[in-house]
Amino acid sequence: MTASSRLDLVTTWGVIGVQAQAGALTSCTLPVPRGHLALRVTTVRLHCPTPADCVVLRQAERCLRVWLRGREPSTLPPLKPAARTAFTARVLTALQKIPRGVTVTYGELARRIGAPRAARAVGTACGVNPLPLFIPCHRVVAAGGKLGGFSAGVEWKRFLLTKERAVSKPWKNRSGRFPRLGNSASP
Repeated sequence: MTASSRLDLVTTWGVIGVQAQAGALTSCTLPVPRGHLALRVTTVRLHCPTPADCVVLRQAERCLRVWLRGREPSTLPPLKPAARTAFTARVLTALQKIPRGVTVTYGELARRIGAPRAARAVGTACGVNPLPLFIPCHRVVAAGGKLGGFSAGVEWKRFLLTKERAVSKPWKNRSGRFPRLGNSASP
């Protein structure tokens, strides 16, 4: 078995932990948000027994720093999320195609992956996403303009969507609704 490598980005909200194995990111954990504190990086800890993992984790660190400044990284490190089911794998693949600043509903994403009655299952798959931020499950929202859930807490979702300018007031855009993918786009 290959040893797992880890990057800990210590922030004012807590530790963002990223793991890599065999030259690809496998998981990312986010701390419980502390909304009263500005989110900034204070320390970086790196443990990587393999050179390939060190390269990937340094790429991940650059991406995280770019996201925390409200921008989109130009490239992502290789990702290897462990999906428990084929359905979850389809959802994770579709999530990677949602562009920055755009949101879709759980139901819309379900339709786009060919499972129109599976909005709740899409929500469950988003909830077990092992690489939040890198696979942008925060861009999926509930119907009716509601924010919906997020594995690391709704504060993170609100923070990320605001940074991406998908929202201008707590969680809505100028028209009062979330922007959505057009019918011509497909996951």
